[in-house]
Order: sequence, then structure tokens, then C-alpha cells
Amino acid sequence: MSTETITDLKGSVLPLLEGSTWPGASEALQQVRSLPVPTTRTEAWKYTRVSKLFNGTYAAPEGDAAFALPDRLPFDATRIVFVNGHFREDLSDDLRTEKHVVIDSLQQHLSHGPVRNHYGHITPLSERLFSAMNAAAPTDGLLLLVFRNTTVRKPIHVLRITTEGGQLVQPRDLFLIQEGANAEVIEEHVSTALDVTTSLVNSLRECYVAEGAELLVHKLQRDGAAHISQENVQVDAKGRFSISTTTLEGSLVRNDLNVSLAGPGAHAELNGIYLLNGTTHCDNHTYIGHHVPDCTSDELYKGIVSDRATGVFNGKVYVKQDAQRTRAYQSNANILQGDHAKVYSKPELEIYADDVKCSHGCTIGRLDEKALFYLRSRGVSEVEARQLLAHAFTTDVLERIKNTDWEEYLTGLIDQKLDTL
Repeated sequence: MSTETITDLKGSVLPLLEGSTWPGASEALQQVRSLPVPTTRTEAWKYTRVSKLFNGTYAAPEGDAAFALPDRLPFDATRIVFVNGHFREDLSDDLRTEKHVVIDSLQQHLSHGPVRNHYGHITPLSERLFSAMNAAAPTDGLLLLVFRNTTVRKPIHVLRITTEGGQLVQPRDLFLIQEGANAEVIEEHVSTALDVTTSLVNSLRECYVAEGAELLVHKLQRDGAAHISQENVQVDAKGRFSISTTTLEGSLVRNDLNVSLAGPGAHAELNGIYLLNGTTHCDNHTYIGHHVPDCTSDELYKGIVSDRATGVFNGKVYVKQDAQRTRAYQSNANILQGDHAKVYSKPELEIYADDVKCSHGCTIGRLDEKALFYLRSRGVSEVEARQLLAHAFTTDVLERIKNTDWEEYLTGLIDQKLDTL
């Protein structure tokens, strides 16, 4: 497909991006018009064809759609609900019960000082079409502001609901965790319709973790829409950031995660599980920048891919010349089931310092035939044996989750998904 034709594809979304009053919207719209749609000739999108996302037409998302609200989590959490990207105060919990914490619609706080000082500062528009699309016309998003030395008492459950196909939903979040503060966020993407594959959820989140602060994020993707997401995170001295991303559904999923370790003693932990079947495509792209000395990072992604599904992992660890005493570990492991499943894995290290301990690696293979034979010889059926081995394969990722309630809930969903692989 020619460059001209690729550029013309943006005509399906441009009408929905005009007229926004969000900060920087007009500049972002200009970027959308000038940036091409990525193709498989674009190195960062080599295995993920996104041009098909621009083939159809999209409608503006409706926040007042009728639907049955999903059940609450089986443990105590503050729930905030977004319907097709729109904040629904009537469906959310009372968000003013926590002292020294702001949990609210980001759109309602655009003129406030902390938001003005941080919004858009770590998301350059010139590099990525989807980021520019989001900046041109966000639907709405979550503001989480935790003041210094404050611990949020219970997890914040962000429930993002897609009710129908054919929508362009653009969530935009800003998390500000001040010095010495602590917060935990559970983000769950669900759908209430049988077929939402023609909807595109194009999300962007900026996270600032200040000195000595900690932010835990659990992300669960289990609706059938296409998801393009970018998370940009800055972690200051002695700050800690941890995210676990679990992908169970989605027609096309692309998760970009960029973490900057900006102060000595900063730490990042990135974990991921993707269980794919049918024709689902999931692409996890991660980048961890060690920019100063004495920082650590640990990354573990595991996937099981069956049928005609495709998994992609590209993880890069960058160590700047002055970032001495860096400790960075990265691992990606995959199991293929069937003759048509595909996985593309590319772990990368780019190191310019000499006093470091860094490692990376990837594996792609089948279930252990010896272990499968052993279980079969003990009277376990082949189906049960495969499920047991698949469950064991994901265990070390799940065990990294500090919230045992969420780990138990997520394990149940994963076991349900494994039954279908």
C-alpha cells in the first residue's frame, strides 16, 4: 500500500478529532495530519498491522449507553466507572472519602496547578501517531493525585466498559504520586456486548512517581475491542513502580510501556501474561531507561498462543553511560499450541556503562512432552495435563503480584481462559 493511501486512511478518524479544547489539542491535530499510519516497514510496528484499524468509520463514543453493570470485585476496592471513555459519577463510588487524595475525572481538573504542570510533559507528540490522536481529542480519563506521605487505604478499581462496536474511545489518565506516597490501581477493560471488535480504544497514561513513592498498577484486558495503549512513567529517586499486564481478549492489542528511572535508587518491575487464541493479536513493547546510577529493573513476560493467534514481545533496556551500578533483568517465555500460532520475540539491551549487571533472554517452544507424558502415565487426561502445565507456566508471574486478593481473582480468570486454549 502506498504512503499516500496510508495517509488517506486517517480520514476515518480526523472528523472525530476536531474542535477539542483540551490542552495542546490543536498542535496534536496538526501532528495527526502530518504523521503517517505505521506500516510493517516501520520497525516498531513490523509485526502489527494497524492500517486495518482505519478502514472503517468510527462514531463518537456515547457515555449514557444502557447496559448491565458488571459485578463488583470480590474484595474491597474503590470503584470508578468509565463508559465508552466517559466518566460516570452515578455509577462510581464516593471518591472523596480518602484524605489528601484526588480521584476524579481528569477533564474536570485541567485548569488546576498540578495538572497544568505535568499534563503532556513526558509524552512527545512528534513520535507516535496514536499518541497525537489521543492528545487531539481525549474522551476523558482518570486523575489520581496522592499528596506526599499519604497511603491510599484500598485499591482503586478503574472499570472501563465498552458497550458496542464502531466507536473511537480515547482514555487519557494522569497519575501524580508525590513524595513518600503509595497507591494501587486496578484497571479492567470489559465489554457488555457480544461483538465490540470494530471499536478502537486508544489510551494514553502519564505517571509521575516522586522520590520515595510507590505506584502499583494491575491492568486486565478482557474485551474484544482493538486496544492501542501507551503508558509513560517517570520514577524519581528511591521510587518504585510496578505494573502487571494481563491480556485475555482483544481483536488487536498493542501495549507500549515506557519507563524512565530518573533518580538514584529508583526501581521498576514489569510483568505480563498474554493468553491468546482465535485470531487475536497482542504486541507488548516495553522500554526501560536507566538514566542515572544505582537503579534496578526486573521484567518478566509470559505468553501462551494457540489457534491462529499472534504474540509479539519487544523489550528494550537502555543503560546510559553514567548509569553505573545498574541492575536489570529481562525475560520473555512463550508456549505455542497448534501449527498456525505465531510468536515474535526480541529482547534488547543497549548498555553504555561498564559497572552493570544486566541479562535478557527469550524462549519459544511447546509444552514439555516429558512432563505431559508423566502426568498421562499417572492417569491424568491429556486435556487436564495440558491445563495443569499451562497453569504452572504462568505461576511465577502471578506470584509477583503483591495483592493476594487480586492474584486469586486473576488466577480464576486465567484458569477459565486456559480451558479454551
